[in-house]
Amino acid sequence: MAQRGRKSAASQTVAALVAPIETEQRLAPPLHISDAERCVWLEVVNDQPAGVFSATHAPLLELYCRHVVQARILADEMANFDRAWLADDDGLKRYDRLLAMAERESRAASSLATRLRITRQAVEHPTTVGRKLTNQAKARKPWELPLAKG
Repeated sequence: MAQRGRKSAASQTVAALVAPIETEQRLAPPLHISDAERCVWLEVVNDQPAGVFSATHAPLLELYCRHVVQARILADEMANFDRAWLADDDGLKRYDRLLAMAERESRAASSLATRLRITRQAVEHPTTVGRKLTNQAKARKPWELPLAKG
């Protein structure tokens, strides 16, 4: 026969301690990807709540990681590009090709991030973002100067 009335705080505490703890496993990176891609994978997967990504997301996530790593490599290449080469037509063409490749990689990564729903737009609810902005706006207008304390 079940106990009637309210449950005591002690019985609720015991029930909470006895209840099984469920854990969701995060999607593990594939073994065949590079170390840099694995780092990007772990950043993305750990940034989202557990269970957001399933095995069906793995191919897109793998492609996203690959494009991010390639974009970083191209960014390093452009940062280390010898500026003296820009005076020469061949150097200018090479730099232009680097820029085009970097843009392609960025577009591909952005498209995959949108499909994976890991962009800020997909993560935050539109009404919540609006509330945050209005709360910041209520604090102080940009043209209002802070009051001098005397």
